[in-house]
This record gives sequence, C-alpha cells and structure tokens, in this order.
Amino acid sequence: MTVQELVEQFGSLSREDQKAVIRGILPGFCESMMGDPKRILEMSSLFTEQCGEQMATMVSMMGVMMTNRKIGGGGCCG
Repeated sequence: MTVQELVEQFGSLSREDQKAVIRGILPGFCESMMGDPKRILEMSSLFTEQCGEQMATMVSMMGVMMTNRKIGGGGCCG
C-alpha cells in the first residue's frame, strides 16, 4: 500500500474508526519519538504546519505540561 492509498483510506473511515487507528498507532509512534529530541521537534513542526495556529498552541502547552511534570511534579493538572 502506498502512502497516498493509506491517506485516502484513512479519510474514508468513520470518525470512530479513525480514532481506533490513531489509538493503535500512537503508542509505537510516541515511544520511538520520545527517545529523539530532534524527531520531537520535527513532528511538532509538522503538526503546526498542517493544522495551524491552534495546533501550535496545543503543542506548546503540552510541552510546558510535560516539562513541568518532569521537573516540578504535577504541571497544571495535578
């Protein structure tokens, strides 16, 4: 299957099926990405380029939360 075929098939799925696919992909994606700071920046840039300012804000907030949890223990949520 080509990337284009995968993209087209994903787009034709229901929202629930799209979420199921993302849930299946994310654990491996996150695990491989977290070990490489360069890849984290690359993916964050990709999200913001493709999804706009709202995604840029969300990615920034997630970064702050993750940093606060590692350093300060709890971040904004606990």
